[in-house]
Amino acid sequence: ALPRLQKPRYKQDDYNPKWVRYTAHNKEGYCDTCGRWLQLKNSAYWYHKQFYHGISSVSGKPFLEPLEQRVSHEGVIEGLCHQCGYFVPICNGKRQKNSLLWYKHAHKVN
Repeated sequence: ALPRLQKPRYKQDDYNPKWVRYTAHNKEGYCDTCGRWLQLKNSAYWYHKQFYHGISSVSGKPFLEPLEQRVSHEGVIEGLCHQCGYFVPICNGKRQKNSLLWYKHAHKVN
């Protein structure tokens, strides 16, 4: 299947795929951040952009970074949320290379 350019929702939208291939329930979007093709029908692409790369589905822009970070006494890295004013987990000891927990919180408060 030949990839085709898709019209963005608006200028500088980082959330929606710029390139798609296939159609209907086989349709896939290309993640330009990491170079992977992911299904659109089962929301794999949308989940990936939002929770692995931290791109807001609402604004199409990256979530705001924590105002500050600290390590809790349990070894969890926490970030100070600009919206709610609380320290929330960014990642835990098992998954210190991603910010999945922070992105999920940012999605809820935005």
